[in-house]
Amino acid sequence: MFAIGLQVPGVFPLTERYDDGSYTLWLHDTAVTSWTTADWEPGRTQYEVVQSGPRRLWDEVEAARRWWDGRGRPGFDRFGLTVTPDGQTAWLDRPDNPVPLLG
Repeated sequence: MFAIGLQVPGVFPLTERYDDGSYTLWLHDTAVTSWTTADWEPGRTQYEVVQSGPRRLWDEVEAARRWWDGRGRPGFDRFGLTVTPDGQTAWLDRPDNPVPLLG
């Protein structure tokens, strides 16, 4: 979630849990123009995803997850932050390796 949050700014998750162990994951952007939802059920390996709006939030989250997986699933200790008067940049392992923004 941390790596995804760095790459997909302005997106908030909401989870609705059900008695049978399943849940619905909702993602929406702060502009309230885009959203996505997916239903998770125990024992399933594929899930239907619905998304709407100008941002393809699920696509962004999937790309961020692939980026994180491709770097060995780094933990918090491998990330850093550089703050200057002009802004801030999150990085992985060293300041010259910025975390890409997807959203």
